[in-house]
Amino acid sequence: MEENFCYVVFRLFGIGLSAMILANIKRNHSNKRKARNYLKILVLCLFLLGTDLIGHLFEDADNTFIRLLDKAFSGLYIAVFLVIAVQMVVYAYSFLDIEIHMRNRTLKKILEDGICLIPSTALTIIAYIDKTQTLAIATLLLYMVALYNDNQNELISLDPLTRLNNRNELTGYLWYKLSTPMRGRICILMMDMNRFKSINDTYGHVEGDQALIAVASCLKKACGGVPGRPFIARYGGDEFIVVMETESDLDAEHLCDYIHMTLAVENHRLKKPYNLSISIGWVRNEQNNRSIKKLLRRADIELYEKKRQFKERERTA
Repeated sequence: MEENFCYVVFRLFGIGLSAMILANIKRNHSNKRKARNYLKILVLCLFLLGTDLIGHLFEDADNTFIRLLDKAFSGLYIAVFLVIAVQMVVYAYSFLDIEIHMRNRTLKKILEDGICLIPSTALTIIAYIDKTQTLAIATLLLYMVALYNDNQNELISLDPLTRLNNRNELTGYLWYKLSTPMRGRICILMMDMNRFKSINDTYGHVEGDQALIAVASCLKKACGGVPGRPFIARYGGDEFIVVMETESDLDAEHLCDYIHMTLAVENHRLKKPYNLSISIGWVRNEQNNRSIKKLLRRADIELYEKKRQFKERERTA
């Protein structure tokens, strides 16, 4: 009797926990693709818990019809469980940012893809071994809480419009990087959109938001192929910052050129009545500098000079 009571209470606890997370995610994240995929797994988890609980209530019945119902719910439980395992793999491949630092790119890709399979594989093995399914459900609930925590961290650390890192995340990242002996490898690219005020005034703030999103997308494309994956953040308004690690100044110059080229391609694709362009000022951190403020001030001075040159070219054109 006591074992049966614990069984039921644990399932009810899981249902209550999942329902609370579901309500919070729907309120705060309903317009985001990542959260919508998480919601699918969460709803399936709720359905699984309910199926397991109802199946357990029919388990020891003598009635033939109820025994058939018990078998039906058992089959439904297995089917839902397998769907959850597949959805977990899809979610991991699509949204979890897993990076292994290795020189061999093929092996790196295999290992990163392999890590995406670990949660669903482990859960399936536990479910196969565990006859009561208590450990399997506990593992699933822990995974749901971990994914919920990941979604909450994203809500805190990402800019909601551009889906880039926000200013707080940038500060934390720079604080960590400048505290390491490799701080002399850090390069800051500070960027400001050209004629952004004109876009807002002429075409409205909604179009201005679309311009910001397009620039953010170009920055992601341009930085995607750079070794070490540069850190991209929206600094505020129409300002962006890219943090990259390199020993060669040429790498920073090449990235600046590639960003400008990516924007030019995007302008050709979008065919907007205005052109997207940015001014970029970049500096390398001094080896003895640990001050974020000092580093950003130097980058801001370089950016101001680039903006001045851009305006000068516009006047003489």
